Amino acid sequence: MRCEEVQDLASAWLDDELSEARAHEVAEHEANCEACRAYVIDLRFLAEQMTGLGREPAPPGLDERIRVSLAEELGAEELSAEELSAEERGAEQFSRSVIPASTPRRWRGFVQQAASMAAVCLLSVFGTWAVLRQPDTVSTTRHDVVAAHVRSLLQNSTIQVPSSDSHTVRPWFNGRVEFAPPVKDLTAEGFPLVGGRLDYVDGHRVATLVYRHSLHTISVFVWPETPGSPAGKPLAQVEGLNVLSWTKDGMVWWAVSDMEPAEMKELRALL
Repeated sequence: MRCEEVQDLASAWLDDELSEARAHEVAEHEANCEACRAYVIDLRFLAEQMTGLGREPAPPGLDERIRVSLAEELGAEELSAEELSAEERGAEQFSRSVIPASTPRRWRGFVQQAASMAAVCLLSVFGTWAVLRQPDTVSTTRHDVVAAHVRSLLQNSTIQVPSSDSHTVRPWFNGRVEFAPPVKDLTAEGFPLVGGRLDYVDGHRVATLVYRHSLHTISVFVWPETPGSPAGKPLAQVEGLNVLSWTKDGMVWWAVSDMEPAEMKELRALL
């Protein structure tokens, strides 16, 4: 299977909606393709983040306030059995035709309530859509670097080229990325270089430099700046991790770690 096919089917595969044969093809490709494996991990991560959206408990007393409001609209009295039966028949008729202007006031009130409820549902759906569409909530790039950092911590090693020598790490990227990443060993400053690896961020391959500080692991992502590159943003916290981005000497930098914000900014100054 091609990568495009696997990524189109990834969501259905994660939801167990594919046939056994098709699911096997996707699983086999994903196990042997680094890019598709990263795509699936990111998709699963995003699904977990979206699971809790819009699931806030209703405020206390909401059901009672709704009943009171309905009672006021309906004339502050309960419908009799005969009235209810008549209105049920009217509902069937309404489903087939437009309600005439002579419709009883009580039924018009019910229609208004139904229209209000429909409007609330539409506003709720639109509000959720708007939240998901907000670019500043968690940008695609920020999501990618956080997911790549977490993914590396789940592996046997966070690096593909283990070395503290910048003259070893930098040449390793030749042919793997289309640029020469600036590599510094900051051992003397308290941030020893551990090595490097490749990652897939914002739709392209990037160089990742891995540093240590005490017991903290820092992933530093770097790639050439382009007109469409995201500008540097203030330090933010995502899933308990500190994320910092900046631009310098024509390069885009993103750093992700669980170390303190002041230490993140110190590393930025050194790079």
